[in-house]
Amino acid sequence: MTAVLPATEPSSLIDQFKQLEFNHRHLPTDANSQPKQPEKKKLSEEEKRKKIFETGYEPSLEWWTRNQAEYVKPADAKDDPLPAGFPEKVQPASLWDGQELINHPERFLYKFTDEDVSLLNGAYDHFTSLSLPNNKIDRNTFPIPVESELFKALAHATQEIKTGLGFRVLRGLPVDDWDRKKQIVVFAGIAAYIGSRRIKQGTQNIVHLRVRPAAIKVSQRTCINQKPMTNSSLLFHNDGSAGIVGLITLGVAEKGGLSQLSSVAATYNDLAANRRDILREITKDNWVNKQFPEGDSTRQVRLGADSHDPTLMSAGKPLWFSVNGNVISNYSRRPYFGFYEVDAVVPPLPEEKHLALDAIHFTAEKYRLDLNLEKGDLEFFNNLTVFHARDASEDSEKNQRHLLRVWLENKDQELPSELEALYERLNAGKATEWPLEAWSSVDPFVKIGDAKEEAGDGVY
Repeated sequence: MTAVLPATEPSSLIDQFKQLEFNHRHLPTDANSQPKQPEKKKLSEEEKRKKIFETGYEPSLEWWTRNQAEYVKPADAKDDPLPAGFPEKVQPASLWDGQELINHPERFLYKFTDEDVSLLNGAYDHFTSLSLPNNKIDRNTFPIPVESELFKALAHATQEIKTGLGFRVLRGLPVDDWDRKKQIVVFAGIAAYIGSRRIKQGTQNIVHLRVRPAAIKVSQRTCINQKPMTNSSLLFHNDGSAGIVGLITLGVAEKGGLSQLSSVAATYNDLAANRRDILREITKDNWVNKQFPEGDSTRQVRLGADSHDPTLMSAGKPLWFSVNGNVISNYSRRPYFGFYEVDAVVPPLPEEKHLALDAIHFTAEKYRLDLNLEKGDLEFFNNLTVFHARDASEDSEKNQRHLLRVWLENKDQELPSELEALYERLNAGKATEWPLEAWSSVDPFVKIGDAKEEAGDGVY
């Protein structure tokens, strides 16, 4: 179930930029030796599109390896404290090493039976007979008998996601036998038995993850070709404000594209034992970012602010939180490096924070579980206790990677007050769109409007 994909040779432009970035990162920090900051230039739309691929998103294994070799752990534990409120070690059920877990697929894999598929076909037929919009898909309109083995399997999957390993793979839906509408309805129907409710992804209930063809008109593309819509690798991270992330595989790449999961608990324990300086940085409440690429209205709201003005920048928050003796993560790398040119109101990422982000990725990578998802597989995981990533992929005319993603609420997940307030704000209202293809809509991430304005029923 694992595979190794040779690294793609980067372009000379990216090579040059990375070298410049590396040199800048290691310039002297004395106030008298600071380089003169260039005047901020207003970029054209074409320059913006190019600049996204010149940011410092990719971590440096060379830098991290050298830093690890040079680091001297304090001899006295008093000189190397854990962040306040964080434990020496965590031992939840979601603590695992993917290199060992891969040898025990029975712990995380369920295979649909013919009877299961028959029940799903029946639930789909029932839903379509009601002539309802897709926003009405729930357990009542997509019924699965409580006494069925399928219902029990989905209940067990939910338990594993919430309080067990933190993820579950459901294998073997006959997606090639179904048209796109049925694929989407069945996926949303199954998801209704996993999470409390769907969470909007901008204006969309589902998001297509596939490589966008170069021939598509600019007007049909999102404002930015974000990483999930490319064939490059995706670093370990958590998604937005979702409690649970669900994926269904409609197409697989010719080569690569492995789904990669990693235990937040294992990553934490490693850093707690070996690099508490990194932990102290990760848990500081001064991480500031620009959450989305376009427009003031999509900036992350200020945590704890009374104002409902969505244009406010985040006042800063930690990346990891301690909750009742466990640790959860709410972290994504891209916002801290900016989209297009860096905002003047967002401070440049200091070296210690840049290093902390690299440390998260490379430490999570040590414990990763590589999953070769097959066509018709579903993958659900706890977004706060499991990191996810993927390796690079190559499509062919015959085999093209294509997944659908849904975000789900997890009411059983205990949250710190900061995240609870943020999630409540970001997750208010309903999405309105169910795009049939990745290029059916221009951009799912729009203004965070009043929830009442977003509460309509979604249709195709």
